[in-house]
Amino acid sequence: MFRLLLVCLAVGSAGLVAEEGKPATVISVAEAAQQVGQEVTVKGRVEGQRTSKSGHTYINFGGKYPNHVFSCFLSAKNFTEPVPSFAGKEIEVTGVITMYESKPQMEVTSLSQIRVLEESPAGTPAPKPSEPAS
Repeated sequence: MFRLLLVCLAVGSAGLVAEEGKPATVISVAEAAQQVGQEVTVKGRVEGQRTSKSGHTYINFGGKYPNHVFSCFLSAKNFTEPVPSFAGKEIEVTGVITMYESKPQMEVTSLSQIRVLEESPAGTPAPKPSEPAS
């Protein structure tokens, strides 16, 4: 009986670890409104970022405020150092989607939730590949 209990606990615990280690689904900023309540990774270019007088940082995608499609909210209580600028960068941000003022948003509590994919600012042309040798 005791062995059966240990086996059940071990199998159940392994299932929990596998679920927690599961990578979040990657979506575009346009898809964020359909994923409210879900933990996902949103991928897009930052079109605006500002820090308020109270120290909260807002990162906007799909347009500048108030015409943005999706935003990230970084509360001052979670960041003792200034949040680096992500403006113009292609990033992925992982967390749970909520709605704020009829728009999808994600609260970011740690910079580990953000991954920079592209460092060059928007509007900078990509380097041209070299001509192949003839």
